Amino acid sequence: MNFDHDKICAAIVETAAQEIMPLWQNLESHQIELKQANDAVTVADRACEQVLSKRLAALLPGSLVIGEEAVHENPALLDALLGDAPVWVLDPLDGTNNFAAGDGPIATMVALVKKGETLGAWIHYPVRQQTLFAERGAGSWLDGERVSVSAYDGAMNAVSGAMSAKYLPQHLKAQALRGASSLGHHWASGCAGFDYLMLVTGNCQYLFYYRTLVWDHAPGVLIANEAGAVTGRYDGSPYRPEADGVGLICASDAAIWQELQRRTLPAGAMQ
Repeated sequence: MNFDHDKICAAIVETAAQEIMPLWQNLESHQIELKQANDAVTVADRACEQVLSKRLAALLPGSLVIGEEAVHENPALLDALLGDAPVWVLDPLDGTNNFAAGDGPIATMVALVKKGETLGAWIHYPVRQQTLFAERGAGSWLDGERVSVSAYDGAMNAVSGAMSAKYLPQHLKAQALRGASSLGHHWASGCAGFDYLMLVTGNCQYLFYYRTLVWDHAPGVLIANEAGAVTGRYDGSPYRPEADGVGLICASDAAIWQELQRRTLPAGAMQ
C-alpha cells in the first residue's frame, strides 16, 4: 500500500502542536478526568483524537479510524481490525498521566493496520519535536535518518530497559522485577512511545510489558522490528495488532530477548 509519509507526519505534528502543546504544563484541574483508577484523560486527548481522526481518514479514502478514547466509549470499534478496510489506530496522547502531572515523556502514536498486519507506524514526541516512523519492509526513521538496533556487546549485568510492571498480576510481578534488577537498571516511563524511542536509538536494550493495547504497541512493534530489534509475546510468538493477548518483550537482539525471558518469567507464563 502506498501512503505519503510527509502528509501523514504533517497531520500528526500539526495536530499535536495545536491541540496538545498549548496545554503542556498548563492544564486546569477541570480539564482532567479519571476513566478509572490511575488512568487519566484530558481535554487534550479528546481534542487531538477528534481532529487527527478526521485528518487521517481524509488521507486514505475508505479507511477507518479507531482511537483510544473512542474505544473506551465503544469497545466494539475494535472489530474493525478484523475487517478488510485499512484502519488507522490512534493514541492521541500516550503518557496522559505524565501530561496531567506536567512532567515526563508524552507521545502521539499512529499505526496503519490492514488484515492483521501493521503496514505503517508513526510516533511523534511533541515536547522533544521528534518523529519516528516506519513502513513494513522499508526500515525505521527518526526525523529523516534511518535508525537501526545493534546487538548488545556489554556485560549482562549492565543491561538497561523499560520494565512496565504496573499491570502485571501478583504471581508474575516479583520474579519479573527481580529478573530485571539482576540485569541492571530498569525504569517505567509511563509512555510506551518513549520506551520504543529509547530502544531503537540504542539507549536501552529491552522493553517488557504485560498489557499490550493495540494503540500502545502496534506502532512501536513495527518500528522496533524494522529497526532490527527482536519482538514477541512471552512465548516468542509474534505480536499481532488484531489479536487479544498479554505479554510483550522487545530487545536489541535475540540473546537479550532470551535472557530476559529466562530471568523474568516462570515457565507457565510462556504458554
